[in-house]
Amino acid sequence: MNEAAIQARGLTKSFDGNAVLKGIDFTLRQGEVHAIVGQNGAGKSTLMKLLNGYYQRDAGELVLFAKPVDFQSPRDARDAGIVMVYQDLSLVATMSVAENIFMGNWLGRGGMVDHHAMELATLAVLEKMGIVLDPWQSVGELTMGQQQFIEIAKAISQNAKVLILDEPTASLSDKEIEKLFAVVNTLKSQGVSIIYITHYLRDIFKICDSVSVLRDGFLVRSSPVISTNLEELVADMLGHHRNANENWQRVAVDTEQTPLLELRNVVTSVLEDVSFKVYPGQVVGLAGLLGSGRTEILEAIFGLDAIESGQILLSGQSVKIKTPKDAIKLGINLVPEDRRSQGLVLDFSVADNMLMSLFDKLSSPLLLDEGRGKELVESLIKRLHVKTSGADQLVRFLSGGNQQKVVIAKCMSTNARVMLLDDPTFGIDLSSKYEIMRIVNEYAAQGNAVIFVSSEYSEIASFCDSTYIVNKGRIAGQIKEGQTEERLLAAVQ
Repeated sequence: MNEAAIQARGLTKSFDGNAVLKGIDFTLRQGEVHAIVGQNGAGKSTLMKLLNGYYQRDAGELVLFAKPVDFQSPRDARDAGIVMVYQDLSLVATMSVAENIFMGNWLGRGGMVDHHAMELATLAVLEKMGIVLDPWQSVGELTMGQQQFIEIAKAISQNAKVLILDEPTASLSDKEIEKLFAVVNTLKSQGVSIIYITHYLRDIFKICDSVSVLRDGFLVRSSPVISTNLEELVADMLGHHRNANENWQRVAVDTEQTPLLELRNVVTSVLEDVSFKVYPGQVVGLAGLLGSGRTEILEAIFGLDAIESGQILLSGQSVKIKTPKDAIKLGINLVPEDRRSQGLVLDFSVADNMLMSLFDKLSSPLLLDEGRGKELVESLIKRLHVKTSGADQLVRFLSGGNQQKVVIAKCMSTNARVMLLDDPTFGIDLSSKYEIMRIVNEYAAQGNAVIFVSSEYSEIASFCDSTYIVNKGRIAGQIKEGQTEERLLAAVQ
């Protein structure tokens, strides 16, 4: 068996008297890919931040390559060979690929940046990853998947001995995921140890050697991947076995009635001749690869992308939507793809975020009607089961699943009849995913319309009444019955 790269014994960490990690024993072996899974709030992020020096432990011992260590900062950990690639990207959009990869460590001689050396070094790192990019291309021009690769390239350029990957596949297409797995296997063969944090449990069985499960601050499983299965991991995460066959059945939609939302031959700078209908009580999926136009359809409906020709109809009436404000007034709201940067103001309270779209309605000429606002917020917190210390808590300190509930609550506060959901379960744990889908299902059951975009075709297949296939900005087909993950995956190619 390979020697240990990291050994953690009895790690504990508390915040304001609340224990987050409770005596964690964890071993990562050299040249191993070790998955860490658990629900939001289980302690995954805290454990990783202890390992990379962002937090300092309250008690316990941390040993790196047989030497005790006590990191006081991420720089300490990086100097010792531990590098973490966070889920939230830290790139500078106006800088080039090369400048981002070597940021803070630009190659040069005599106080001058050596652009030729940086170019060669960048090409070498990208070649190691199997990625072809122009070293001097602006990062802002890259796709989300390509930007994720630049983050990983930054870590590889620092000669990491231990690489921590936080949800590395969340923003990647299927082909990019295959490339990532190839990179991971290459690094593994070179003796690099990799901690792989993911909510996509099926990935674990494709790329990982071992898996550890955290629940409520305890390590409840650490075992070889080959000795477990998906059902056991889910049970360990939840503390019980959950019915895998959740029933999202809805009342059959009467397609003879007037659609609640209809697009007729919509054309934008990205979309071409997009037409479809969504009826009251219906959840319609949009399935497509990254860059297919699925997000752009939602943005056109919400007034973020200008419509060059075609029509949007609400309850049979043609409407003009030029801005998000127009959409909200008409009863349409959007849960965006990136909740942290697009859907929330992280340093605002739960209440302020929920009411953000309603400030005009809640305000008199001079004062905000705090009573009405407080009543609405408390109702939404209770209805959506938002786990928070109170309406005044900053959204930044909520788990990912509860942050997403706040974004949905903000949409519901406007009494929207149409909800546009762009990957609403992205980056949240299984239990929170179920909660989000339960909320959306209840919303649809009240006679509202939902358009649902997801990177997980299994979600679309099980949750949506019908699905439109999006390819190169067009509607390439529709699947009404017999939706399966395999059928959708084949259809979007």
